[in-house]
Amino acid sequence: MAAELDTVLFEMAVRAASALPTSFSEKVTDIAMRTAGQLAFDVRVEGDYRFQRIAGIRYGGDVGILALTKNGQSVDSCRVNGALAGFIEPLENWNGLSLQAQAQTDILGHTSLLVAALRNAGSLSNRSAD
Repeated sequence: MAAELDTVLFEMAVRAASALPTSFSEKVTDIAMRTAGQLAFDVRVEGDYRFQRIAGIRYGGDVGILALTKNGQSVDSCRVNGALAGFIEPLENWNGLSLQAQAQTDILGHTSLLVAALRNAGSLSNRSAD
């Protein structure tokens, strides 16, 4: 029951932030603040037909995922548990690096793997961008 309530609160925060005239990163920060989560990562997605950015907000063992569509007009979201930890952990680790180390570390492959894993799990849409 608590997990379902957390998911509802997360989705409500996503809808509220989506209406704000702010950048994707500002929306993610706002959602994390409203829901007592911690920013896990916020990265660019290269070469995907639907998404341009993906971010994660850590809630204990769960992660709220937000993905900005190519046209920048909508945000897809979901919450995932530890089953995808192997795909999320490299992005969290990269996010904790200094800016200099981030610039020297390629994360695009891990980003693509996470998006594919989320699609395979049915958590993100497979339809093409509008």
